[in-house]
Amino acid sequence: MNVGLVSLGCTKNQVDSEMILGVFKAQGFNIVNEVELADIIVVNTCGFIQSAKEEAIETILDMADYKEEGRCKALIVTGCLAKRYKQDIIETLPEVDLVIGVDEYNKLPQILSNFFSQNKLFNQKKFTHNLDYLDRVISSTYPLAYIRISDGCDNKCSYCAIPLIRGAFVSRQMEDILKEAEELAKKGIKEICIISQDTSKYGLDIYGELKLAELLNKISKIEGIKWIRILYMYLYETTDELIMEIAKNPKVCNYFDIPIQHLNDKMLKDMNRHDTKQIIYDRIAKIRKLVPDAILRTTCIVGFPGETEEEFEELLEGVKELKFDRLGAFTYSREEDTPSYDMECQIDEDVKEERLKKLFDTQKQVSLQKNKERLDREYEVIVEDVSEDDEYFICRSMLEAPDVDGRIYIKIDEDSSKKVIIGDYVNVKIIDYNEYDLFAQVI
Repeated sequence: MNVGLVSLGCTKNQVDSEMILGVFKAQGFNIVNEVELADIIVVNTCGFIQSAKEEAIETILDMADYKEEGRCKALIVTGCLAKRYKQDIIETLPEVDLVIGVDEYNKLPQILSNFFSQNKLFNQKKFTHNLDYLDRVISSTYPLAYIRISDGCDNKCSYCAIPLIRGAFVSRQMEDILKEAEELAKKGIKEICIISQDTSKYGLDIYGELKLAELLNKISKIEGIKWIRILYMYLYETTDELIMEIAKNPKVCNYFDIPIQHLNDKMLKDMNRHDTKQIIYDRIAKIRKLVPDAILRTTCIVGFPGETEEEFEELLEGVKELKFDRLGAFTYSREEDTPSYDMECQIDEDVKEERLKKLFDTQKQVSLQKNKERLDREYEVIVEDVSEDDEYFICRSMLEAPDVDGRIYIKIDEDSSKKVIIGDYVNVKIIDYNEYDLFAQVI
């Protein structure tokens, strides 16, 4: 029988999705990319903020239509929303046949085996396969894979539901991570993205010290690995040792994904962030001193409870001064069971949206200048795809993260068509730019 999976939310969820598919594949199920061909549909959900929850519910209802109109016989909901609102889903969405939260993944084979035998969907041998990083079904269409080095989070930011969903911070053993990286390299994976809720804390819980720099060094020695990128680091844990490993290791991308969330000390304290404005400025100065060509990406929250116009303006001025290469931003989402849910002085939605627009308008000018500075520079890029209008090859260099950053575009013409192959690497020179993307020609 055919299994189709829809993965929502972050790349950490994507890793879970790939391991879930690995369970099915090991039992002889056929994995399909088109849900209309699936006998079993799995929706792996995100439950982080309100918009993610709404997207998850809409997707579940969309997939439920295939039970009425298509060949789908079972709809399974997994992931963060399933953990946080399991009983609500069971009671309000009768279209869903099985709900499995992230805290149940260690029992996933048993749960599925019991479900399929009780529902007599087919005669399937008993599930004996465990959820395993090594048996993932990689879903990327080019040689990229994400490696999750830990799960859960201990930071307890006052707006964040992740600790409620994923639990406390737990690192994986370094030997297990290296084995996974080696297996991925053997399968042709060339780019590794290191992910977790808090990558910079890696190792502290099991080794008694921060071990991310050592892990990067060891992964870089694996034959076949070309690029290593770290996502989601906290500045207060971004040590000189880690910065120097990034600076000197040619396989590690000079890419710092450092969510600051705000630049006003009162806001940072109310958010229960460990960074202060001074720490943020000092660590960014250190990064730019030791890694002059570093790309800095951050995220910010506007409209947190009690945020005044003056505090928001301080954030705007800081964004102008720090000149992040990339910046994502969100309006504050009021999440039940988090400390900020009951805070006084909740901000009106229209004020949040107005501040978000101002922040994006400010960053546009910064991004435009940053992209201008890359004119005439040369890069090696991975060719990912062709644009919908068939006019450009879509590419990335070491300095662009998948999914979240702008792209480098190569015009498709007689010359480039002879030199460019999707999934391959080519050398290019930047010839034009806009606020988000770069345009290049093949060298």
